[in-house]
Amino acid sequence: MQHVWHRFVGIRGSTNLFSDQFSSPKQKSNFGKVYSNPSHEIAKHRLVFLGEIHSMPPIISFQREVQAKMKEESNQLHVVLEHFSFDLQDLLDKFSRDELDFDQLVEKYHDIGEEGHKLEPYRDLLEDAKTQGVRLHAGFIPRSYARMLMKEGKEVTLKAASQWLPSDIDLEGTDFHYNVFESLLSGRSIYGEQDPTDQFRRIFQAQILKDISMANKVNELVQGSTKKEDKVLVIAGNGHLLHHCGVPERVLKNNPEIAAETCLVISESTTESFDEDKAIQDAVKVRFGKEGSNPADFIYFYRIPEDDFDDVKEETRKAYDRVGESAALEGNKMKAAWIMHNLGYSEEQFLIAGSDVHNFQGVGNPHVHANIQEGERVLDVGSGLGIDSFIASHSVGPEGRVVGIDISSKEVAHAQARATERGANARFVVADMESIPLPDNCIDVIISNGAFCLAPNKEKAFTELFRVLKPGGRISICTTTTKANNLEPGVSWPLCMKMFIAKDEIKPMCERIGYLDVVVDDSDSSMTMEIPEEVLENSNPSRNRVHVGGDDFKHLENYDMDKICARVCVVAKKPLSQ
Repeated sequence: MQHVWHRFVGIRGSTNLFSDQFSSPKQKSNFGKVYSNPSHEIAKHRLVFLGEIHSMPPIISFQREVQAKMKEESNQLHVVLEHFSFDLQDLLDKFSRDELDFDQLVEKYHDIGEEGHKLEPYRDLLEDAKTQGVRLHAGFIPRSYARMLMKEGKEVTLKAASQWLPSDIDLEGTDFHYNVFESLLSGRSIYGEQDPTDQFRRIFQAQILKDISMANKVNELVQGSTKKEDKVLVIAGNGHLLHHCGVPERVLKNNPEIAAETCLVISESTTESFDEDKAIQDAVKVRFGKEGSNPADFIYFYRIPEDDFDDVKEETRKAYDRVGESAALEGNKMKAAWIMHNLGYSEEQFLIAGSDVHNFQGVGNPHVHANIQEGERVLDVGSGLGIDSFIASHSVGPEGRVVGIDISSKEVAHAQARATERGANARFVVADMESIPLPDNCIDVIISNGAFCLAPNKEKAFTELFRVLKPGGRISICTTTTKANNLEPGVSWPLCMKMFIAKDEIKPMCERIGYLDVVVDDSDSSMTMEIPEEVLENSNPSRNRVHVGGDDFKHLENYDMDKICARVCVVAKKPLSQ
């Protein structure tokens, strides 16, 4: 596989935020020790937990390495997969017996299951397991029982799911586990002074139910092994393993004798190109607070392959091309007016948008901080159907100029046609924000409204903006962020949310590029907006949309998006000396 990039950092310390009972008495701190590839060392263990961010090829490539090495050194290797609920075990058995090929497995998986994981990236991992004689095991209780717990309560759920659970069940979990779980959803650091809120207590019980079911399966495999050479590899989202909480704590509580034979690996994405070991060590300290913390035995840092970036861009282009196809159809101007007013657009700006207002797309109002002046040259990145460009065109006057770039050719075509009809001094070009077709130092102001949400490589995009800015030029970039470094693993999130940058990462990134006076304005960050039903009634169903929700994401209704995400405006300028 091409473009796989990974580095590891050993992090188990002599002291832990979690209990020391699972650490070897002779264990020495290796916090910050960098390994180029410790798969052989990891595979020596009898029990290995591999924490992942689902469907990421670099992670899966490493999982294949560990799986192969563990099989070489074992009498029998058992692999437990979060991706398959217990009721789908028959599919895995038929696949292992060659009664189903991989494509048939995937088809039946989506037909009869409700886990909804993207299995294609795991093709080689599963094919390897079949060839190597690895025993594949479904790892989680079906999702329907988590919903049952939320709606019908503990007693009904535990009785219905008893075949997959141990007899002694406590769904409360430890305070430390809730601390870790809540921090993943809220973005709060567990190393700070702020205590966790009770916002996610009910969801936490559903998480515990899943953890208990997987731990019960692993316990059966560990205790049922007739030979010490048997090994178990557990593949699950970071959220079920981090800091040895969830599944590991329950397995080790029942099998304390194998603590020294257990290894936990978690996965972390990064935009960094770590050239020195110290850079990795510094990243670990930023992410995990201090030496001595014990999130895992190893951290696997990976960068998303450039091939995947291309896939994301292509999916984005197709989605917005569909929007562009119906842009000429009459839309709900009342709804657009309601949204623009709530985002802080003035009455004058609304009137400037005029008959195009129903094509407004955005997550904020970049004009508040852009302070566009007459005669300036403005670049609108991700200009969409042109609304913010038309407003900017009015601000710069006849002596100024506006250029809009967008990845969607059909939205660009519509915007350019409207600019010609309106007589606006704006032109629109199909272009990627990571490769802007403009010379260096030519733009006074750059605005953007939502496009950076879907930029796969945020640092590369912000660096390109820096290049085309004149010395002293400024940016006003409205985007949506996550409040934490990672969305909760094991949950199916929309593509747009997977691409969000963590809010706290923006300022350091911009300063590293060279921007001055960087401000991440989150004064109007709420993700929720109440729109009256009578306003929504006027929507045109014939117009194509991008964010339409649907059954695939109904499970997110229980999440408070204001706790997970925030809308911000990134404001900064290029030094005059550049």
